This record gives sequence, structure tokens and C-alpha cells, in this order.
Amino acid sequence: MKRNFLTLVIQPAGSAARIARNIASFSFHKRVIPGFFLCVVLLVAFGAYGSWEIIKNQALRQDVAALQASLSQLVQLEEKIVQARMEERKMRGFLGIGRGVESVDIDERLGMGGAGFDAEDEIESFDPMAELGSLVDNRPLHEQVYSLREDLCELNTTLLQMTEALRTRPTIMPIQDEEIWMTSRFGWRKSPFTGLRQFHGAIDISGRKGAPIIAPADGVVGTVGSDRFLGNHVRIHHDDRFETMYAHLLKASVKKGEKVQRGQVIGLMGTSGMSTGYHLHYEVKDGGKKMNPYHFILNRDILKKGSSRG
Repeated sequence: MKRNFLTLVIQPAGSAARIARNIASFSFHKRVIPGFFLCVVLLVAFGAYGSWEIIKNQALRQDVAALQASLSQLVQLEEKIVQARMEERKMRGFLGIGRGVESVDIDERLGMGGAGFDAEDEIESFDPMAELGSLVDNRPLHEQVYSLREDLCELNTTLLQMTEALRTRPTIMPIQDEEIWMTSRFGWRKSPFTGLRQFHGAIDISGRKGAPIIAPADGVVGTVGSDRFLGNHVRIHHDDRFETMYAHLLKASVKKGEKVQRGQVIGLMGTSGMSTGYHLHYEVKDGGKKMNPYHFILNRDILKKGSSRG
């Protein structure tokens, strides 16, 4: 019978007396061994499983933290897209252009207004919820980004076209001085020399002797001359469409064929030719037709209030 039992002896380290006092032994039947090893295996398995679950939970928490960070960045990206889209809409509204514009009419873009509708009908047809819904973009984020990129590229192209067109449009005051007055407007007036009614195809701007006369846009000097009516004068061709002329100069500072840029000094204010005092006779032609230069000047608020002849 004893051959069917095994004895496990636990012997502590130390002196013989200590060993004799603390030695322990356990006897168990051989049939218990498989169950024992099974328990050991199960304990190891459960321990390993527990450790794996701990590791997996830690990894899961890290993934959750990373996902939360990504979601936070996604929310920030969505907010930036919405803000960029609002700015893009504001810019289009300011310029008066819609999406898909292939070409830009600079004359239409510089000013729009007037009344051509019934205000009451317009109010009744306005649906605020529909307008609000049109501002909400429910497309996937990557589609919104792509669409915004395309729209911004289109808007940039339009702005470049408008900038190029404005370079050759006479849009600034042709006199660089603080004290200037408009003394004669464009249109019909009484001639200061004959007293008869005549058409004045320019504006007269008075100022101090020698005040710098500047080019209001990029162009090429077409004429530098002098005669008894206009005195010393300069003509500038800005493109195939616009031409400006500056008369009664003290002297010209440019030569025929010279390229000039907006703001460049082309002469000095004088009173040469048929003139009653120091002033600039400023003329603008659009396609060969004389136009009112005053309407082209964007910084005309610098003009002082003065009397107008005619």
C-alpha cells in the first residue's frame, strides 16, 4: 500500500538540531498527482489570463485616450473649417461673386446697388430656416476639406484677376499733397476765359505750386508735350482701355515711352498754358471716351471743400 503513496519532505536550511525540529513531511496518494498538476496548470493559466487582461485593459485605456485626443483634434478641425468657410463666404459677399465664376467684370465688382424689387415680396419669400440649413454642411469631413480647398483656389484666382485689372485702372488721387481743392467739375460749365457755356471733359484740382503729380495706375507714357492751351502736359496709356492726361504742369518728370507705376511722380503742379492759377487739369478716357475722373478716385475724401466753376 505504501508504494501507492508519495511523501513530500520539506526540510529547512540550518543546523541539524533546527532541521530535526522543523522538518515536515506530507504523504499523498499517487492518484492525487494529476489533479495537483491540473490545479497548478489552472492557477498558472488564470494568472496568465489575469495578467493579459491587465495588459489588454491598459492598452485599451491608451487607445481610448488616443481616440479622445483624436476626437478633440477633429472637433477643432471642424471648427476651423466652419470658420474658414464663413470667411470665404464673407469675401465672396464683399466682392459680389458666386462660386464657379469663370471671369470677372471689374466694373460690376467695384459697385452694386439700386432698387429693382418689391421689398415686401422679398421679405415674404425669405425663409430663415432654409437659409440656416444652407449653411450647415453635412458632408464627410474629408469632402468638406476638399471642397473648401477648391473654393479657396477659385477665390484666389478671382482675386488675382481683379488685382491685375485694378493695376491699370486710375483709382487714386493724381496729386500727392495735403491741401488740394476741386475747383472745376466734369461736365458743362461757364468758361472762365469767354464766359460762354462749354463742356469740360476733365476735373480741375488746385493746390500749391510744385505739388507732386503722380500716376494713378500702372502704364506707359504716350505723350509728353506743351501747347498754348494745355501748357506742359503728359498722357499715359494704362492698357488698351484707359488713358489719362495731366495738363498745366510746371514741368514733366517722365519721358515718352517710359513705364510708370501707380504712385510714381510724373510732374509738378503748375499754371502753364491757358490757366487762371496753379492747378491740375486731370482727364480720364475709357475706350477713347472722356469719363468723369472723380468717379474713378477711391481716396477722393482727401479733397478739401472749395468753390466750383460751372
